[in-house]
Amino acid sequence: MNTCILISTCEKYRSLTDFTRARIQEFWKDAPPLRLCGISGDPCALPLHDDPRDWMKVVRSACDALMADGFAQAYLILDDHPPLGRCHAAHLNETLPAMMRELGAVSISLSGYGQGRATNGKVVKWRDWQLDRCLPDTLWKYPLHPALWRLDALRDLLDRLIAGLPESEHTPWAFERRGGAKDAGLPAELTMHSYRIEGRAHAAIPYPGRLERFKSATDLYRFLVRKFAGETERAAVDERILGAHHYYHGPYPLIWSGLMRKGAVNRNALFFLSLVGRNDWVEAIQRLTFE
Repeated sequence: MNTCILISTCEKYRSLTDFTRARIQEFWKDAPPLRLCGISGDPCALPLHDDPRDWMKVVRSACDALMADGFAQAYLILDDHPPLGRCHAAHLNETLPAMMRELGAVSISLSGYGQGRATNGKVVKWRDWQLDRCLPDTLWKYPLHPALWRLDALRDLLDRLIAGLPESEHTPWAFERRGGAKDAGLPAELTMHSYRIEGRAHAAIPYPGRLERFKSATDLYRFLVRKFAGETERAAVDERILGAHHYYHGPYPLIWSGLMRKGAVNRNALFFLSLVGRNDWVEAIQRLTFE
């Protein structure tokens, strides 16, 4: 196997990393080898040669270390993106790595289209999969939701961004935003080969019926609020209930934006977990410390 899992983290979120790693062990059968970057003192941690505040350089060095160990592909997962249910291990371990090799893909995002999400480019077919092939000028073609990356391409992308950005912008947000910018000056090899899956057709279990019904009800409720109370009131409603719409069902079930948002626990994620009966997780997340 030349595929691994790379969790990007920092010392502040070590407890969150442990939570995410435990969920991977719970829900991803026979998962590839797991490595951490951004911290030291953990058996799975890669050597830390860079300032841990420089996200781009830390991940770039991790690419070198993983390639030196014989890995060609890695699932890059931020520390606040655990799987929220059973993963489709065969697809994650075998199908998607084969897809990457055959398509020459730079990245394959596990947060895809469908389930209320639009495509970013052209829908193409690979075997029985429908894929969204991002266009060269797609702004958000390098999102940091869980994705499979070709390590040499990820390293090349990081090298170019590091060279063109001040150290203050070597952040995950800048990676997402600047990597897809029209003025980034990236070669076609990097801009034409990013894909997003259609996840629902390839999940390990059926889409939760209770969640389907709740989403349909909230769609009607949001429409009525907007029609009779206005956009401002609907925005307030969305702050309370939109977490149900941020869930993405697929081979790696996930929540948009992860468990953290703007430095605090993501309320939308907690709402979703409560909705599906994972109050034990809500309590565990609320007990985490970030120091």
